[in-house]
Amino acid sequence: MRNMTDDAPILVDTGMVIKHVKWNPNGNVIAVSGSSIEEVEGHKSCVQFYSAFGSHLRSLRVPSFTGMVNAVTWEGYGLRIALAVDTNILFANIQPNYMWGYFSGTLVFAFRKPERNDMCIIFWDTSVNEKHVKYMKRLQRIACCDEYCILVAKNEEVDG
Repeated sequence: MRNMTDDAPILVDTGMVIKHVKWNPNGNVIAVSGSSIEEVEGHKSCVQFYSAFGSHLRSLRVPSFTGMVNAVTWEGYGLRIALAVDTNILFANIQPNYMWGYFSGTLVFAFRKPERNDMCIIFWDTSVNEKHVKYMKRLQRIACCDEYCILVAKNEEVDG
């Protein structure tokens, strides 16, 4: 839900009996743990990751010898996750899909700093080893070709 009176909330059918749900620190990925309705051979529980808009990103299957996932928590930067499974704690590294491109001897890449709400974009001229930093809100994509680079950002939503 976008707010308390949202008339069109995003609904996600996980196909699981849900045990625990936790947002990452940035609020752009949600981890849903539980047991799969259709049990996959050798796995009785799993963690599924969804974007803030409800699209499925990844599934993490927990081996059957460990039992059920009882709790999920994120590390402060959102790059690691800890799972409480019976009397064990399992750790997993999260590999996000980084936005990057290369054009005219310049590497451009974007990432989110924990203390900022917008994306940090680095333009690194590899031939002279010079870096330029820019910040952009709602960055969606980076695309490069030959000597051109394009940054795509989402427009600010306006009521009505």
